[in-house]
Amino acid sequence: MKTLLAAVFAFAALGLAGIAPAKADDTPKLLGKWEVTKSGSDTPVGTVIEFAKDGKLLVTINNEGKDLKLDGTYKLTGKKIALKLSLNEQKIEQDLTVTFKGDDGLELEDADKKVDTLKKKK
Repeated sequence: MKTLLAAVFAFAALGLAGIAPAKADDTPKLLGKWEVTKSGSDTPVGTVIEFAKDGKLLVTINNEGKDLKLDGTYKLTGKKIALKLSLNEQKIEQDLTVTFKGDDGLELEDADKKVDTLKKKK
């Protein structure tokens, strides 16, 4: 009986741990310019992504010596980031999972489990 009671208590404690308050907003860590240093997706290495305080986003891709700029917005909720970009009349929406690697590194993972590694530019 004591073993059963201990198991029930442990299970309840683990269940309550999952109800802990959400982590503080990581948006301040995300702000600034980030450069793709390793690409597991279609994003070219060297692409610069700038996250602004007002939820705006600027992506600069160097395409054969010419900079291609995409404007957009982002919203960070927990570890998920929703991106909305536009290029001319084309609209691109993508949800990614964000993993911070210290203060100057992060990984962005798409729905296909492709991961891009970024380093914060100084």
